[in-house]
Amino acid sequence: MEEGELKALLKELGLNKYEVNAYLTLIKQGPLTAGELASLSKVPQPRIYDVVRSLMSKGFVAITSERPKKIVPLDPEKVFDEMEKGYLKKVELAKKELKAMYTPHESRREVIVVKSKTTLENYIKEAIKNAKYHLSLAIPSQLLEKVAPLLKTKSREVTIDLFVYGEKEVPKIADKIRVREVEDPIILIQDKALGIYAPPEAFKSKEQTIKGYALIIKDKNLLFMLDRYFYHALWPTGELIYKKKGKIKLPKSYIHIRSLVEDIRNHNLIGSEIEVHGKFVKTREPVHLTGKIIDFFESEGKVISNITVETKDGKRYVVGGWNASLEDIEADLMILKG
Repeated sequence: MEEGELKALLKELGLNKYEVNAYLTLIKQGPLTAGELASLSKVPQPRIYDVVRSLMSKGFVAITSERPKKIVPLDPEKVFDEMEKGYLKKVELAKKELKAMYTPHESRREVIVVKSKTTLENYIKEAIKNAKYHLSLAIPSQLLEKVAPLLKTKSREVTIDLFVYGEKEVPKIADKIRVREVEDPIILIQDKALGIYAPPEAFKSKEQTIKGYALIIKDKNLLFMLDRYFYHALWPTGELIYKKKGKIKLPKSYIHIRSLVEDIRNHNLIGSEIEVHGKFVKTREPVHLTGKIIDFFESEGKVISNITVETKDGKRYVVGGWNASLEDIEADLMILKG
């Protein structure tokens, strides 16, 4: 191997130009003083001590105790054996940490397991950005600080129900805000398209790996159960500290019947025109109709909500929400026109 090729190889192994020149000079010449090494290796005199210190820290040279002190090259075989051991240890550590964080990409998976805090945070931010109609979100206050700007922007476009663990001073960046000191799972439901579930301690450790794991959910049945948990088990336990007031800006789109029924009740919207996209409960055939709201129903605890719509030809349909089974129509999207 020519010397130029050897120098290039040493650079690939982590030595800079001056370190390569100094080490090769010592290998050829044997122990040298700092002045001699600078002269023979053509390393600038002001740099020679930094170069020697760096080579010492990397295990390539040692310094004698005699006077004048001399720089001694260490046995290359031993040097590179130690380098190899250190490199392999780093590789194994990197493999272990990356394996713990790794989320395999399978686009058809309905549930994805996430172990990396960065990956989880990115999923949360993307879900907020991608929301078209509704966001349900339960997060600790430290995570709220990171996503608050996104929520503020998105609150102009979609309905947001926000549940915060640990803080009562929350910016008005949602339609409704509830707080509670005691933490429960981190939850996000984006429209009816995606859900996120993570343990309360997910962001508490300094490590990159989540304690436990988080779930990214696309399965419709699991999303429905997560929605039920959020609104019927978690949501009522928080203290309501903010609720957006004022007139409704029409047209307004809803994917949750409970939100529509609440607005009908609070704003006296019986008689308003509404457009319904969904499917018939019995046949599962798609349906798209427009009519007037002539009645609404809401059970105790808001477990069941529905509206009655009358079309221009006098037909009446009871319209329910997500996974409706008692009504005529399961609505996927309802547009209140006024």
